[in-house]
Amino acid sequence: MTTENLINSIYFEKVTQQHQETIFSWLAEPHMQEFWDNSQEHKEDIITFINGRVAPSNYFNGIFTYWVGMIDNDPFCFILTAEVDKNEDHPKIWLDNISKTGTTYSIDFGIGNIKYLGKGLASPTLKMFAKFFQEQIDSSADTFFIDPAEHNPRAKHVYEQAGFKMLGDFKMDIGVFKGEQTHLMVKKLPKRIAYD
Repeated sequence: MTTENLINSIYFEKVTQQHQETIFSWLAEPHMQEFWDNSQEHKEDIITFINGRVAPSNYFNGIFTYWVGMIDNDPFCFILTAEVDKNEDHPKIWLDNISKTGTTYSIDFGIGNIKYLGKGLASPTLKMFAKFFQEQIDSSADTFFIDPAEHNPRAKHVYEQAGFKMLGDFKMDIGVFKGEQTHLMVKKLPKRIAYD
């Protein structure tokens, strides 16, 4: 299958029970472990999400929505989203760049399925996900944050190709990567016009 055919086959689903084993196997892969949290707390939060978040979560207070990118019926990437609330404690660079006209979401992204690595899918997938999110999940979403680690220049390049602009750096103040220097990159989408 050509890269173009693969891209044309991409769609997104919320994580469900059928994806759990696949995602946990991805989180154990060396290429994911370098930049992703493989902790038991994270896995428990994914299970809590799958179960409808009826139980509270200590993992970032249960703010994440989990997505899987599919090619035909084959899961290939893992995406987390969280709405960025201007009233919460965020780094100053986040608060300075939060949307004034719509909703802002943070994104974490990784291709978990090793057979799809190195095929040029990451940038087009992120572009498609932002569009999908605005069109089908939250029409007011017009700003997306992504925050690659400073020691991950490949991700920074991929995100630039997906339309994210480098805004500056901040230090992670919570979580498994606390203390790490991180870039903040932002992607702005035009506001959606609702046609009634």
